[in-house]
Amino acid sequence: MKFGKRELIMSALVVSLGAAVYLNWQFGANPDRLSVEKSDEDLGVAHYVNAGIATPDKAEKQQNSSQKTESVVSELSEEEEFFSKVRLERKQTQDELIELARSVVESTETSGKGKEEAVRQLNELSDIIQQQSNIENLVIAKGFDDCVAFIQNGECNVVVTGQELKSDLLIAIKDIVMGQTGFSFDKIRVTMF
Repeated sequence: MKFGKRELIMSALVVSLGAAVYLNWQFGANPDRLSVEKSDEDLGVAHYVNAGIATPDKAEKQQNSSQKTESVVSELSEEEEFFSKVRLERKQTQDELIELARSVVESTETSGKGKEEAVRQLNELSDIIQQQSNIENLVIAKGFDDCVAFIQNGECNVVVTGQELKSDLLIAIKDIVMGQTGFSFDKIRVTMF
């Protein structure tokens, strides 16, 4: 069986749709998976570094201090790592789809109808990428530390961190998504990391 570029694009779309459905299920249906317990006891603690000679007492204090700092950094980097990883995976998938669609458009073997469909998909994907970016930037401007948005199948999932998700903020986030996408409130899910 010979696979053409159209079949490759369709396969890539099916894979990306599957990934989107999985992410939707993962974050939309199981909000408890996103909860992270944090300890506020070490947040904001400053540690000074002394370049002098370390006595055994100073060395022990510095070691304890660095362990506390590392635990705070590891808590913060877990959130940062999550958002970075999700954005990277999303970008890689979108880049692959864009490259496949572009190769179909540039191919001399593809029919006019196939090229039109590839151009339509490229435009649609470009719009989705722009909408996701706008949503993330506007939500962060509302005071959240970080945000990632997923748009697929006429729905939007938004994951935020940094503030308690009160009803007025939830409505503000849904309003932002509605303004960018035109989706109704029931098609928008917001999850706290």
